[in-house]
Amino acid sequence: MMGPNGEYLEAKFAAAVNSADILARMKRALNRWETLKSERGYQGLPIPPAKPTHPPEITGQLIFRVNSRDLPRGNGDQSGRRITAEEQRNNNVWSDFTKWAWNESWVGLPSIQSFVPKSNQAEEVSQRDLRSIARIALLDNVRGQNPEWREQDIKSISLTMRRINTKNGLQTIQYTGLANISDGRKSYLPTCYGEGIYNPETQRFNSLDLVWIGPRSGSAQFNQRDKDQGPAPMGITLSLFN
Repeated sequence: MMGPNGEYLEAKFAAAVNSADILARMKRALNRWETLKSERGYQGLPIPPAKPTHPPEITGQLIFRVNSRDLPRGNGDQSGRRITAEEQRNNNVWSDFTKWAWNESWVGLPSIQSFVPKSNQAEEVSQRDLRSIARIALLDNVRGQNPEWREQDIKSISLTMRRINTKNGLQTIQYTGLANISDGRKSYLPTCYGEGIYNPETQRFNSLDLVWIGPRSGSAQFNQRDKDQGPAPMGITLSLFN
């Protein structure tokens, strides 16, 4: 642990996993910093405001923040908590990580207009964009790493859009869809529900959210599902990043 000028404040056994030890080291580091500030007359500077941004490699007119989450399984399970029986018995180091199973990723698409219907009639979102979403975003990475789907793994995917309201110059667009994705070892069979608020004057979305919910099964090498193969419900959200 270092101060803003590079001075060591606390460094012994910095890689320990015991949370109590880490907390104690942080407190010692803060005390050390307060002592150094007093001795050397350091003055704090204001932290400049910075807008949140997406990873630089994610590009396109539509950029979605993607969140994946395990969902409750059956009556009485209201927590969404995911701890395997072995983890409960052993209280191993993964327990805190998997206690509230959730993850985040990103996907960028080239065109806004692919998600804007041209009339009040139902239209289909382009297969190009849907297959990109499926390949990159519809993954079981709740607990750990999962490689992108291959093109041949996407058995089918569809998303129907319909303009359901226009008010104060803003269009409300409804989305419904289905996907069937499988590589023979793992699969995801979600249904999609979504809504977007589109401004035709600026040709931009004020908001756009897609929620994919359905059973996942199987496991990848590093996604921590080897003892939790399912089928089990999982949700994935795509929310427009403005």
